[in-house]
Amino acid sequence: MISRRILLQLSALLFAAAGGAAQADYPDKPIRMIVPWAAGGSTDTTARALAKAAEAHLGQPIVVINAPGASTTIGMAQLSRAPADGYTIGTLSSTSYNFALSGQKLSYDPIQGFSYISYYGDNLIGVAVPASSPFKTLRDLVAHAKKHRLTYGTAGAATTQHLIGAGLQKATDAQIDHIPMNGSAGSINALLGKHVDFSIETSVWMPHLQSGAVRVLAVNTPERSKHLPGVPTLRELGFPYLRSVQGIIAPPNLPEPIREKLETAFRKALTDTAFVNVMDRMSMEVIDMSGKDTKALVEREFQRAQQLEREGALGSAQK
Repeated sequence: MISRRILLQLSALLFAAAGGAAQADYPDKPIRMIVPWAAGGSTDTTARALAKAAEAHLGQPIVVINAPGASTTIGMAQLSRAPADGYTIGTLSSTSYNFALSGQKLSYDPIQGFSYISYYGDNLIGVAVPASSPFKTLRDLVAHAKKHRLTYGTAGAATTQHLIGAGLQKATDAQIDHIPMNGSAGSINALLGKHVDFSIETSVWMPHLQSGAVRVLAVNTPERSKHLPGVPTLRELGFPYLRSVQGIIAPPNLPEPIREKLETAFRKALTDTAFVNVMDRMSMEVIDMSGKDTKALVEREFQRAQQLEREGALGSAQK
């Protein structure tokens, strides 16, 4: 007679074998991609193009689900609670983890609470002024702001754009007041309407730069952008900067065989012509990075943002 213990052991072996077979067959149905931003923005646009390119390497469609709101926390919470089976993945933006510095309690760990699949690019953020502004360089603007108060707009509080402004204020003692807007569209409209003196914003200003309506004084990328080779970086000017991360992630504890399949597919998709063209149109550079390296970069960036908070930058610029 077979003992209960042996039956349990056999059941466990059968379950493990079934799980291994399921992973080997992955994916055998469509995959959902949660984008915690509204449709039409830079993350949504580039993520859709990348998902379409990755489909060819996975053999299944990837359905984009927009879950905007609360500085991405609604969509990120949904992703963190999804089954770790590879059929729900999502996008990661720097705002998603930097929001943890706002003091609001999250239902998930913004860094350790996800599995990292790959990187795909940096959002280009620039310090922009109207073309009629007297400020020709960022140093001009800072020098003026040390004597006369200025206002700047961003897509919202606790965004990467806001953190860059907070860091600039802390590093220079400039008198700059943050005016949070309702997204990047509201931010650029405030700049064009001259309701703020300058903006720190994603490349929504690019068409207006090309038309001559605005001037960009500095950008946040580690090196000069190929799209704006004549514009200095915050880094080379000696000012604090944060990268605006764009990556692909999944719920925590994703089985490694599935994570590897997704990483392979998404990294191969980076060379897709249609995706590269979309990235160029959004003034974003394609960056190929493994899931492991993506997590390490995110941890470093979050530590830098935390340092700004510890130095009091956010408190002094939280308007």
